[in-house]
Amino acid sequence: MKLTLEQIQSITKGADRVILDNGAFRFLRFTEAQVKAYEETGKADFYRKTFATAGIRFAFRTTSRRFSFDFRLGYGSSRAYAWFDCFVNGALEHHFGVDGGSMKGGSVNFALPEGETEVELYFPWSAAATLTNVELDDDATLVPVSRKYKMLSFGDSITHGYDAIYPSLSYASQLAQNLNADAVNKGIGGDIFFPELLKEKDNFEPDFITVAYGTNDWSSKAPRETFVQHCTDFYTRLSALYPNAKIFAIAPIWRNDWTRTNSGFGVPLTAVREEIREICKDLPNVTVLDGFNFVPHRREFFADLYLHPNDFGFCLYAKELYNEIVKHL
Repeated sequence: MKLTLEQIQSITKGADRVILDNGAFRFLRFTEAQVKAYEETGKADFYRKTFATAGIRFAFRTTSRRFSFDFRLGYGSSRAYAWFDCFVNGALEHHFGVDGGSMKGGSVNFALPEGETEVELYFPWSAAATLTNVELDDDATLVPVSRKYKMLSFGDSITHGYDAIYPSLSYASQLAQNLNADAVNKGIGGDIFFPELLKEKDNFEPDFITVAYGTNDWSSKAPRETFVQHCTDFYTRLSALYPNAKIFAIAPIWRNDWTRTNSGFGVPLTAVREEIREICKDLPNVTVLDGFNFVPHRREFFADLYLHPNDFGFCLYAKELYNEIVKHL
C-alpha cells in the first residue's frame, strides 16, 4: 500500500508540517512565520536552508515485510552529500544516500523481518529531501511511535548537523534520543542569534529547549553591542514564550581559532559565555551550560579540522551535553 498524506503525517517527527506538493511529500521544520522571517532578511542562503530536513524522522511499527520509497534531494546546505539512516528494531541496518555529483536522489526497497518491526528513518540534515511512493505491504499495520518528551533545538551550523556523515549522530539527534524526546531542529548553517524567529510560538509545547548560537556572532564583524542586543532579545522572548519549558543556553564549543583577534566582538571566544551568563542570570527557566570542553580541543575531532565536529566529535559532544542537562532535570 502507498501511504497517504495523513499516514505520513502520523509517523513524521521533527516537522512543523508535512505537505503534499505535486505528488511528493515535503517536510518543513520551520513555521510559515519563521520561514518568512528568514526570507525578509534578504539572506537567501538562510532562507533556502530552512527547507533542509535536519532532524526529520519517521518512527513507526509495522507488520510489513518491506519498506520502500523514492527520494529526491534539493538544496539544504553548502555540503554536497546527503545521507539517510534507517534503524530496524533499534539497530542501524541501512545507511544510504548521495555523495557529491548531481545530488538528485534515488530509490530504496528494504526487506523487514517477520512479525511487528519498529522502523526509524533519519532524513538528511544537509539537503531538502522529498519522498514519493512510500510503500508497505497491502495488509500491513502502521502504528506511529512517539517519545515521552518534546524538544526544540535552536542553533547554527553545528546544530543544523554540519558535518555528520550519519544524520543520527549529529549532537542534536543524539541528545533528543538520550532525553527520550521528539525534537524539532531549527539549526541554520551560519546563523546568529535571530530574535525574529520568536514572534510567535511553535505549534507544540516543548518540555526542553536547547539554544546553541554564539560562534558566528563572535567571528562576525558586528560590534559586541549588537551581539548583546540580539542575545538579550532572543532569550527574553524565548523565556516568555515558553515559561514552562526547561531552556538550556549552550555557550560555544571550542574552535581551533578561538583566540583569533576579532574586529567585531574584540575578545576570545570564551567571552561569549560570560555575556550569555550575564544576559540569562535573571531568567528563571534558563540554565547556561559551558560548552567549551564538550568536544576535545584537537583538530581530529572536527571534520574541517577547526569548527564543525565529525561523527566522533558529535558523539562526545552529545554525551557531555546530556550529562550536564540531566543535572538540572
